[in-house]
Amino acid sequence: MTEETPQFDGKCAFGVGLMGSGKAPVGDPKHSVVKDGKTYLFSGVVPKLLFELVPGSAGRAEAKWAKRG
Repeated sequence: MTEETPQFDGKCAFGVGLMGSGKAPVGDPKHSVVKDGKTYLFSGVVPKLLFELVPGSAGRAEAKWAKRG
C-alpha cells in the first residue's frame, strides 16, 4: 500500500459501491489495491477480488461516495 490516504475514508471500496457509504464496513490495510494512483481498502479477500473482477466497480463506488449525505 502507498502512503496515500485511502479512498472513501478507509471504508471497503466494494462495500461503498454495493451498499453506499453509510453501510460499508471499514477496510483493512492488509487488503488493498492501488489503481490509477488511488488506494482502495477492502474488508477482506473476497470483496477485493470482486472489486478487481467486476467491471465498473471503482466508478460505482466513486458515484455512491459522491452522493453521500
